[in-house]
Amino acid sequence: MAIKDLAKILAQVHEPDEYKLVAHDLTHPTYYIWKLDNVKMKDLKLFLRPFRKEHARFDIFINGQYILEKDYITEHSGNTFFVKFIKSNFPYNVIPSDDIKLEGDLDTVWVKVNQI
Repeated sequence: MAIKDLAKILAQVHEPDEYKLVAHDLTHPTYYIWKLDNVKMKDLKLFLRPFRKEHARFDIFINGQYILEKDYITEHSGNTFFVKFIKSNFPYNVIPSDDIKLEGDLDTVWVKVNQI
């Protein structure tokens, strides 16, 4: 791989994107479900896809602590990104006041609002 190709990869995957998630369903029997509205996964150029595995496209932190990808499942429905933290993997309860952030390959989707 040429240095110019590496520079292209780094430019696309290291943009400073940080998002704060909000609680969606904390009463689910298996998961603590949090969400992020009005986002989509960034489109990677075809030549970059083999070099960027899906699980490496973002990092998740709870109160500053990095969370391993084995501790959650992600889903994308429309413009909403869900993170389902596996309750059995946490020795503590994840509560609405926790600061949950996602850093990575997401883009904000601007929603048009009908004007009256």
